[in-house]
Amino acid sequence: MCKKGKWGFLIGLSMVLFILSGCASNEKTEEEKLVEAIQEAVKDSSIGGEASNKAEKPTVESTLSEIVNFVTIDIWNEAFVNISWYASSGTDSTGNELDIEFTIDRLGKAMEKKAEYNSYIAGLDSEYDDIKQVWTKLSNEIDTLYAKLKENPPHATDSEYEFETGLFKQYSKAFDSDVESLNAQ
Repeated sequence: MCKKGKWGFLIGLSMVLFILSGCASNEKTEEEKLVEAIQEAVKDSSIGGEASNKAEKPTVESTLSEIVNFVTIDIWNEAFVNISWYASSGTDSTGNELDIEFTIDRLGKAMEKKAEYNSYIAGLDSEYDDIKQVWTKLSNEIDTLYAKLKENPPHATDSEYEFETGLFKQYSKAFDSDVESLNAQ
């Protein structure tokens, strides 16, 4: 719960308790009951807040699934597929206008994140050698396609421009499948 929401909740709870305290027996003063109720509510909300703020340590499987999502969304959906369509049709893959320079710049930011994933996967134990091998091929193909875009960006409806994503799709599918198999174990 956000701080603003916690305080709103606590204030509302305090008001309810204050009103209810008038109906209850007066062993303690209304102020004492209100103070106790607020202290208990703050204690309870901080316990819940600590639990929700402490994220579980990610597993290898969850991190690899995150990498699969990254490749699918940031590399393929947001970049490569749109760039392929742009070169052939002048639009993105859904027929909308596309700013090719912006798309390539955003891909550059994704490449920085990919470098972190390269390091992570390289550091995995030998039991993940199959996944490491497929990732190496996939990562190298991403690098190759990105270098081509940086060196020679496409122009809209340029039938001469070649941006072949077949190997990327092959390696991406294999990586996804291997990670899915790992998660199924």
